[in-house]
Amino acid sequence: MEAVRFIAEGLINSFRIPQTSVFQLTYLAPTKTQIAGLLANIMGKNEEGYYNLLNDIKVGIVPLYIESIFNDAWTFKKWKPAGAGRDILQREKIYRGKFLIYISAEESVLEDIFKFLRYPSRIPSLGMDDEMVLIRDIKKIEMDYKKDSVVHSIFSYTEGMKYTHHPIENGLQVLFPPRIITTNLNFNREVIPRKPVDFVQIVEFLGFEFMLNESKEIYFDREYSYNIEMI
Repeated sequence: MEAVRFIAEGLINSFRIPQTSVFQLTYLAPTKTQIAGLLANIMGKNEEGYYNLLNDIKVGIVPLYIESIFNDAWTFKKWKPAGAGRDILQREKIYRGKFLIYISAEESVLEDIFKFLRYPSRIPSLGMDDEMVLIRDIKKIEMDYKKDSVVHSIFSYTEGMKYTHHPIENGLQVLFPPRIITTNLNFNREVIPRKPVDFVQIVEFLGFEFMLNESKEIYFDREYSYNIEMI
């Protein structure tokens, strides 16, 4: 399978878990919908183009590095029929995150993605609009399909799945243990605001290799020796 692989690296980014509000938690890595947003932005696409792209691509993600996660708090004005007031909002933010991202799609779509990753039409951001990222090490690669029980990327979780894990040998000083969390893959575009649909449970982490009790359909990156699940 042909894919585009690149590294996205930011100073401060936040990938909000949508089920959180006053205290907004972050995923450990960008989700498929957020990566599609990054791509749509640098490709100069409108909202319709974003949803088309979201349907066209599959994504694999390996968190490479996170220095720390901190809480950012700010006040905002509330307007109510009974009168104005202030409230405090807190949001988890990732400091110095680096992510290895794989994109697969039909050849024509993949060619466009590769072109705009190299020459973006807008400033790349990932997470919130002002959370800029560096995009580097952009490559077209061939990945080998196989079924395997060893996984290095964030992967989908099904009921009854069991796994063991151990740290990978990459010199990481900060590790985040695995957690099972829900993310959405698409939206209902017939309502405003857009309603998330097509949810999937994922296992996210930093710095581990996983051995599952079942085989998955994965793609092998020869250069990194990583088994990647494309979601």
